[in-house]
Amino acid sequence: MASIKNFIKKTPTIIQKMYYQVVPFEYRYGKKYYDMLKLINDSKKWSYDQAKNFQFNKLKEILKYCNNNIPYYNKLFKNNGFDINIKSFEDIKNIPFLTKKDIKENFEKLKPVNFNSKFYDMHTSGTTGERLHILGTDDLFKIEAAFITNAYNDHGAQLYKDHSIWIRRYSPKEGDPIAFDDIELNRSYMSAFHLNNETVHDYIKYINEKKSKILVSYPSTIYYLSCLCEKFNLKLKHIKFIHGASEVCLSHWSEKIKNVFGIDIKMHYGQVEKISFFHQDSENDLYKENLLYSYNEIVENDILVGTGFYNTAMPLIRYKTNDILIKNEKYTLNCFPKTIKRIDGRDGDMLITEKDSYVPAVNFYSFMSKIKYVDFFQITQSKKTKAVKFYIVPNNQFNSNSEKELLTEMQNRLGNIQIEIIKTNSIEREKKSQKIKIIKLCDEH
Repeated sequence: MASIKNFIKKTPTIIQKMYYQVVPFEYRYGKKYYDMLKLINDSKKWSYDQAKNFQFNKLKEILKYCNNNIPYYNKLFKNNGFDINIKSFEDIKNIPFLTKKDIKENFEKLKPVNFNSKFYDMHTSGTTGERLHILGTDDLFKIEAAFITNAYNDHGAQLYKDHSIWIRRYSPKEGDPIAFDDIELNRSYMSAFHLNNETVHDYIKYINEKKSKILVSYPSTIYYLSCLCEKFNLKLKHIKFIHGASEVCLSHWSEKIKNVFGIDIKMHYGQVEKISFFHQDSENDLYKENLLYSYNEIVENDILVGTGFYNTAMPLIRYKTNDILIKNEKYTLNCFPKTIKRIDGRDGDMLITEKDSYVPAVNFYSFMSKIKYVDFFQITQSKKTKAVKFYIVPNNQFNSNSEKELLTEMQNRLGNIQIEIIKTNSIEREKKSQKIKIIKLCDEH
C-alpha cells in the first residue's frame, strides 16, 4: 500500500483522479478508519445494553492502559486508592477531574513509557484564555475521521463520495484563486475571510459550476452566506446538505439558513482533546451521544466531563471541558443514543473586514492556535471605525519578528484597517462566565 501511495504522489493529476475515483476513500485511508466506520455502522443495530456494555469495556480498557503506561495516572490511582477493576460507571467518580492546568503542569508524566508510535502535536485555540498542548497518534486521527464521516452519513451526506464545498481552511492572498480543489478528498476550499457583497456572486457561481452537493463551514459563515444570497436573490442549485462545526449555531442562524436554502444545517461537536463526540442526524436537531467514542459525564452546572477511549499518546481521564451541555428532557431515560438539546461551546462575535465582510471568531482561534509565542489573547473591534485592538500576553519566545507576523496574519483576514497590538501581562475575565471573551465588538474602544 505504501508503494502505491508513493507512486500516486509522483504521477500526473489524471492518474490521481482515476485512482481516487476507482478506490473509495474508506479503503485508501487505512484499516483503522475502515474498521471503526464498520463498527459504528454495525453498532446501529445494537440494543442500548449492548452499547453500554461496549462503552463499559472500553472504559476499563483505557483505565488499565493508563495504570500500566502513564506515570501520572499510576501515581494518581495509588494516591486515591482507586481500583482499575471497576464494577460500574459510578466507580470512576473516585478519580479527580483533570483540568487544563493539570495537563500543563504534568505534561511529561502524562506521556506513556516505552511508546513506539510517533507523537503528533495538537493545540487548542484558547477560547477560554488557556491554550493547551497535547499529543495524539495517526490512529487517533483516523478513528476520529470515522466518527466525522458517520456524522455526515447520519443526515444523508456522503462525504468523500459526493463533492463538497468547504468555506474554511483557506486564506488566499491577493492574486490567489477564489478556491482550490483537493482531488483526493473530493472537495474544494473557499475563503471565509473574503465573502462579502462584492464576491458572493463569484462564490455562488463557483459552487454551482462544481455541482457540489455538500456545503461545509462555520455556522456563522453559512448564516452570512444565506443573508447575502437572500439580498441578491442567489440560489445554490445543487447543494443538498449543509454541515457545520467548530462553533455554536445560534437558533436565528439556523432559521435563516433553512428559510433561504430550504436545508437544515446539521452540526457535530468534538474537541481537539478528542474526549467526546456528539452529532445531529436527519431525525431532529438533538445532539446524539456517541457511546463508542468516550464516556461522558454531565457534572455540576451542566459542565461536560469526558474520558476518551482512543488516544494512547496522551489519554485524558475525566477531563473537564468547561463546555455546557443542555440536556434533552428525556436524557435520563434509557434511550439510545442519549440526546443533548444544545451545546454551549465556542461562540463569539464576528469581526468586520475592510470591505464589510463578517469573519467568525473561530477563524482567529484557528490561526492563533498555531502561534507559540503568545499565551493569551483578546481581539476587540470598534463597530464604528472597525479599528482593532489586539491584546496579547507574550511569552519568552516572542521576538522582534513576532509582532510583524501577527499584523500580517490579521491584515490577511481583515484587510487594511487600523490594528494596534497591545502587550499586556493579563487579560480580564468575564465576571459571569469566568471565561475570557476572546472576540468582542464594541460601540467604542
